Amino acid sequence: MEEKKVLIDRVGEKHSEYVEEMKSQEDFFFDQIENIQKAMEEKEAEFDELLQEERAKFEKLLLEERAKFEKLLQEERAKARHCDGGSGTTENRRLRKEQAQHFRNCHVVVEEFKAERDELIKAHEKKKVELQKELDAALTALMEKHRPDTFQASSS
Repeated sequence: MEEKKVLIDRVGEKHSEYVEEMKSQEDFFFDQIENIQKAMEEKEAEFDELLQEERAKFEKLLLEERAKFEKLLQEERAKARHCDGGSGTTENRRLRKEQAQHFRNCHVVVEEFKAERDELIKAHEKKKVELQKELDAALTALMEKHRPDTFQASSS
């Protein structure tokens, strides 16, 4: 009878030890998961900041290029208007015709500009997607690196 009571007490103590160990492992795993989530959120925030900075730089550059292009168009218009006035020598008329034709062809240049701008925007978006994939891969590798041994053994 006495041995049975001692055995029950030992079993109870072992059970309490196991419960305490399981609680400690659970706390450890939850802390690890929380740390990984925080790291992921920080990386995502950093990525978003970089993306916004790059987008702002790109938009600023685009606006500057548009302003330069508009200025050139205005100069060409002014030249064309200047050349439209009065008759003159055959050479002057020929030059005016060439300049007027050049001005009319400017719409082709505008279309080329728009096409190149669209290509730049597409390239920027493609880089954004690639950076997101790199971030996802790095975070996955980080989670794999810090995965507890007990999970690795059970998944094999």
